[in-house]
Amino acid sequence: MDTTTNPETELKKWSENPLLKVIIIGFLILILMIPSMMITSLVQERSLRKMQVTNEVSSKWGQLQTVTGPYIEIPYLEEIKINSKLPSEWNEHKLYYFPHELVTNGTITPVIKKRSIFKVILYDSHLDIKGSFNYPDLTALNIAPDKIMWDKATVHMAVTDLSGISTQVNFVISDTIIPMTAAAPAGINLSNGLMCHLPEHLVKNEKLDFSITLNLKGSQGIYFSPVAGNNKVRMSSSWPSPKFEGQFLPDTSTISDKGFEASWTILDINRQITQQWTDVNPQSFQNVSIYRYDAPNGYETSSAKTPVFGVELFATVDQYTKNERTVKYAFLLITLTFAVYFFCEVLKKQKVHPLQYGLVGAALVIFFILLLSLSEHLGFDPAYVVASFATILLITLYSRSIFSEKRYATLVGGLLILLFGFIYIILQLEDFALLAGSIALFVIIALVMYLTRKVKWA
Repeated sequence: MDTTTNPETELKKWSENPLLKVIIIGFLILILMIPSMMITSLVQERSLRKMQVTNEVSSKWGQLQTVTGPYIEIPYLEEIKINSKLPSEWNEHKLYYFPHELVTNGTITPVIKKRSIFKVILYDSHLDIKGSFNYPDLTALNIAPDKIMWDKATVHMAVTDLSGISTQVNFVISDTIIPMTAAAPAGINLSNGLMCHLPEHLVKNEKLDFSITLNLKGSQGIYFSPVAGNNKVRMSSSWPSPKFEGQFLPDTSTISDKGFEASWTILDINRQITQQWTDVNPQSFQNVSIYRYDAPNGYETSSAKTPVFGVELFATVDQYTKNERTVKYAFLLITLTFAVYFFCEVLKKQKVHPLQYGLVGAALVIFFILLLSLSEHLGFDPAYVVASFATILLITLYSRSIFSEKRYATLVGGLLILLFGFIYIILQLEDFALLAGSIALFVIIALVMYLTRKVKWA
């Protein structure tokens, strides 16, 4: 008895049994999803590499900046009586108080730095800070005025990354210019800042008007703490895609292709900050890092207690995010392409070998790798056009060698054009992507049911 397998008989079985075709095609699709998942990991790895480069460049230029203050620190003496017959003991404490009013006008100039194949978004900001201090309410704090050491008064201001300061910072009172130096902010739980000593005759005034000019470099964004009783901030930039973050959104904002302008007004009752305090009852601040992107985990919110508000220079086009979203359509792309070959076999009696299915699927998988590599150099949109055109042309030409009738190869090419076009449109629809995708899938499954209504599966 001859048990030799005849290849022609096996091919005949494959061609004439629709159920067997579906099983083998499904198996091939599952196999092809393995490299698709590996590509997703590759996209995340490249995105993480970009974040590492961004952090490296930012550490040399300036981190995300948060400006807190200025505020005044003054030592005072507290009398402690242990026994009426013994002399009193005196302990030195610190009084702190924030400005009554603070007005900040700033401009942000975007700076693009390139490291290897990656572009890092940085900025150079110019801040004009003006405000006024009122005489502290010593009665509320139970402090004797004659026990205040006015000659030791200092001004402090917290800045997240001092390496981003590009010019000398001065505290200006009328015609008096006082240079500020680096010092850890006293009285609040922040690590970096500036300070200067105040002349005794000025700090005793009922109202102390001041101004500070701060040229500050940073990355990602800039934030402010609403420490004054009345806070007003106005920011403008040529960056067309700002992202307003923090506890307070701007009262007014205008955004166009030429840039943005935004203004905030925050009152004393809007914030959870004490206007004046002492080291006996300290006020806690924490460094703020709002919504920093840490691929592949996404946006993570800081748990800082300090209320802040500000703006980030948001990159509207992130090729890694779009690549990751594109790879999610690998199953749909491969399945629908195989479905066309399947229908050509079942309905038009065009024979296709499983290996040919595998080669077509491999070409579709390579499309995602090609898209990723090209997008790092060309940007996502041009890369998508080039990669999809090359893939469609390759599969169409290969289909001409598979089908005896060339019009079926043209059908495959036309379907691929529709599929790649549909995926691109879905990628552009941020808010309506789910709706458009679900409707399209419903139409596709309805079309498949219609075309297979007369197929005899066994």
